[in-house]
Amino acid sequence: MKRSAKYSLKFATRKKKALLMQTFEVYKRYLRRTITLMWNGDVAAGKYMSSPEIIWMDDLNSSYKQMIYQHASSIIRGNSKNKPKIKNVCINFTQRDIAIEESNNSFDKWLRLKLPFIKEGYKSKKIEILIPIKEHKHSLQFNDWKQAKSVRVSKTYATFVFEKEEPFKKETGKTIGVDQGFKKLLVTSDGQVIGKDFEKLYEKITRKQQGSKAFERALRERDQEIDFLIKKKLNLNGIKEIKVEALKGIKKDIKKKKRFNKEFRNKFQRWVYAHVLRRLESHCQLNRVQLTHVDPAYSSQTCSKCSFIHASNRNLEKFKCVNCGYEADADHNAARIIAGRSLNAPIPNVDTAIVELCQ
Repeated sequence: MKRSAKYSLKFATRKKKALLMQTFEVYKRYLRRTITLMWNGDVAAGKYMSSPEIIWMDDLNSSYKQMIYQHASSIIRGNSKNKPKIKNVCINFTQRDIAIEESNNSFDKWLRLKLPFIKEGYKSKKIEILIPIKEHKHSLQFNDWKQAKSVRVSKTYATFVFEKEEPFKKETGKTIGVDQGFKKLLVTSDGQVIGKDFEKLYEKITRKQQGSKAFERALRERDQEIDFLIKKKLNLNGIKEIKVEALKGIKKDIKKKKRFNKEFRNKFQRWVYAHVLRRLESHCQLNRVQLTHVDPAYSSQTCSKCSFIHASNRNLEKFKCVNCGYEADADHNAARIIAGRSLNAPIPNVDTAIVELCQ
């Protein structure tokens, strides 16, 4: 399994920061030029091109030529309709151009970074800078992990990737179901309610102008709150397996539903169920818990006591079975149904899943 940690570059001196900014400007200029050449068909977009062939970057060293060529190729292959526009870039450095060294002063580590060659007349000058970085609460948990070979660097931070073998899953414990919803983040079959009023965060995002700084802050707040709630509030003690709904294609399909007004559709677009599942999977990995995806169809309409299925069983947040009279919180009842589902269930009906989730 892999995890990442960001380290601030704010401890670098002004001169080092200026050199770093210069490096990013050079990198961005040649990246744009390479993308234009590829888009016009003058250069092939592939995984490899030898340095002597990359003649439009002759004032750079071979490693930067390769990084820019591969970066441009990946961008072009991922964009077939419109020519990509490059505003800000991050550079993925390999061990050839970056090294992490231990520090013996007030800083924890040094980032030794090779910059592009700068030509002075007929000679090329090789420049290296040492950027000091400090450990923090998040990064310290990876002290016994193996660090990956590449480091992703932006103008303000460096991202390290750490690797570790996934531990064996628990063999003893109970199995619970988790119902992921729009109004409540998670509800478990054993009674845990995680993110009870999470819909308010989606409402907050819709009130911001898309693309504004306030909008970006609201998105970060949502993601950080998801991370915090799953990591700190979801109790996995004594649990060996979690079953969740296999939700797919919901956002695309809801745009076609005329029964939902524009205000709700805009708010629903801020629901990041895939991000929630990724964070849940990460939390389960670290706690040796098996995560299983099951069919979500009719989970909100099925009685967890008598298994009777009917649309009238659910009324907003309340569940009352029209067959046996069983009453419960609708999300808790759904979580109990999910806990009893198996992998052999039929493929989920997306329309049904949407109606259930929006109730």
